[in-house]
Amino acid sequence: MVVRAGHQSPDDDLAQPPGKNRSRKNGQATTAQWCKDLRVPDSQLKYLKRKFDTDLTELAKSHVNSQSVVWDVGSNCGVLAFSSAGARQIIAVEADPFLCNMLQRSVELSGIDVIVVAAAAYSEPSLAMFSIANRGRASNHLSAFKGSTQSKGDRGQILVPTIRLDDLLDRLLPPTLIKIDVEGAELHVLAGAKRILRDVRPIFYIESGDETRDSCHRIFQDAGYGMELGAEMNWICTPL
Repeated sequence: MVVRAGHQSPDDDLAQPPGKNRSRKNGQATTAQWCKDLRVPDSQLKYLKRKFDTDLTELAKSHVNSQSVVWDVGSNCGVLAFSSAGARQIIAVEADPFLCNMLQRSVELSGIDVIVVAAAAYSEPSLAMFSIANRGRASNHLSAFKGSTQSKGDRGQILVPTIRLDDLLDRLLPPTLIKIDVEGAELHVLAGAKRILRDVRPIFYIESGDETRDSCHRIFQDAGYGMELGAEMNWICTPL
């Protein structure tokens, strides 16, 4: 899914050339437009029904400003990343090469400076098998985990690099907001973010299903975080 920013509303002409000074408002509006209009539905099937991840655009509105550092982990087509236009630094962590290409094309078209990290977040740096979902790629997942029932199985597997989020601190600014949507691997992602939880203490927005919810809650509670239910299976975790 290519996201082009810089238009005032989803009904504007898509032919406007991209520029370098993009506002978050423009990024949010045109993320929706490109997701609906381009014929690349594989990244998110819901866009065919003109549905959109409004929880992520609202998250950007309420938690992102010019001093924010946003890490979009399990970025897919980058709804949060591009909705955070104007932040100090934006990182999109995505393992699927197809989606990484879409993210990079979106950067080139929009002028929004998103750093694409082509890897899967995990508990240790290594290599791992990664399943490409039969349905939309939003249900892709590390093959060691069950993933979502929405995947309807996988069409194939690829070998991808894995990284610890803690290790990104050596190269990037410390995050103020981290979104995690990793289809069942969230406990392992958090295991690779111990330094972030202890020392950096950003706000987290994490998707957690029935199988991992209680364990995720314990991790955040032990780290001194409060938790509030957001949209569907997503939790807003705020340091106390």
